[in-house]
Amino acid sequence: MTGFRRDAQDAAVLGTQRLAQVIRDAEVELPAYVYDVDGMTETLRSLRQAFGDAPHLVAYAIKANSAGTVVRAFAAEGAGVDAVSGAEVELALACGVPAKQIVMSGVAKTDAEIDLALSKGILAIQSESVEELTRVLERARATGQRADVSLRLNPGIEIDSHAHIATGHDEAKFGISESDLAAAYAVIDGSDGRLSQVGLSVHLGSMMTSTEAYGSSARKLCSLARERRPQAPQLKYIDFGGGFGIDYGGAPAESPADFAHVAVRALRDAGLPDLTIVVEPGRSLVAPFGVVVARVVQTKQSAPRRWVMIDAGMNDLIRPALYSAKHRIEQLDTAPQAPEWRVVGPVCESSDDFGGHALGPSPSGLVAIRDAGAYGYVMASEYNGRALPSEVFLKGGKIVSVSRTPGRAAWIDRRLKA
Repeated sequence: MTGFRRDAQDAAVLGTQRLAQVIRDAEVELPAYVYDVDGMTETLRSLRQAFGDAPHLVAYAIKANSAGTVVRAFAAEGAGVDAVSGAEVELALACGVPAKQIVMSGVAKTDAEIDLALSKGILAIQSESVEELTRVLERARATGQRADVSLRLNPGIEIDSHAHIATGHDEAKFGISESDLAAAYAVIDGSDGRLSQVGLSVHLGSMMTSTEAYGSSARKLCSLARERRPQAPQLKYIDFGGGFGIDYGGAPAESPADFAHVAVRALRDAGLPDLTIVVEPGRSLVAPFGVVVARVVQTKQSAPRRWVMIDAGMNDLIRPALYSAKHRIEQLDTAPQAPEWRVVGPVCESSDDFGGHALGPSPSGLVAIRDAGAYGYVMASEYNGRALPSEVFLKGGKIVSVSRTPGRAAWIDRRLKA
């Protein structure tokens, strides 16, 4: 068994372990993230199997969860990495990801990051503007190297998602518009071999729960690749992006395998079955397999309102404040039941609010914030002098790694020295 569930006694379980026991065994301060690494790797395997015999690379979007335990587990399963910074490239390499399985995206790569990518020989620098492509050419000439590049297309396709995580529409900062592709091709073709176009890429955004927009984008990308291929015979791959959504409770999402099937079909229908399919999933591989365990500090009632104050806040999990996201919150020792309470954290912001949750007549003890394995710890901060949370990793029915909070004293010491 993987993921979050309840056992016969209604105790909250992650993977095969009762969460309350995990917290006791790990001896960590709360709040703490707990991850089911087995669930993550099983999902990756299922996705890879969905491609059948089609050549493919699952380039894990490392920004979703950059914990070494997770990245090493994915590398062992043959996954690559989609990185958006030089530090992420270096982390991926240190975790055993082969350089030729790393792509580097991002709209504002520094010269130092471009030089790093060139020196490490990664699969491709994914250029997001004609201007950036020109800068990559300048760095290739300055360092005496050839740059393998992919062009990230902005297809002008809207998806049904929060505005902050939709990236494929006309007003987004990401990608090269179709009208600018000719200019981008001209930079490559006039580079005297310093730039080699090995890929064509796209990414519509995050939390797609159906494959409709993904399919439209895939077909457009394949059409452009087919048109471009005579001038770019070195083309190796088409990157269809990621953004596969998950069910955060009450809103089912199509599986990562469904998106894989769409990519395979689009490539074959375009007569390009020899090209490698690249996809960039992040959330769908890790989000359902992480929880934040927090403690109820107190309740507050002022008719007709009732609140539960917990010791985890928006600094620990910012998604509700940033994206209006809702994560299910449940007590560890009892299943959800009426009445509903509004769960809030200790941070001095009105947006430190996790919404309403059925926590029973007298909430107390420990609670789990579910589906927090992606864009949780990686976006945490020390706002209000709150220490970063701990992380606990489960694999094979046991705790395999613990990353402990640096604690309040570390924050105080740094601020004193500032």
